[in-house]
Amino acid sequence: MADDAAVPMAAPDAEDLPDRLAAGLQAQIDDLTATLEHHQRLFESLRARGLLPTEPDDGRL
Repeated sequence: MADDAAVPMAAPDAEDLPDRLAAGLQAQIDDLTATLEHHQRLFESLRARGLLPTEPDDGRL
């Protein structure tokens, strides 16, 4: 078994890594975009019902 430790592990498929990384990042972007759009619709609905001010208070004077 000591000889097994000396054998380098196979590297992940380096050629496929950029595509997998890009796909993972795109999936995260898509999820965040969907969440943002959902919240925008929610806030618009709350504003239309008068439950939120028409202009959000961002804390700046």
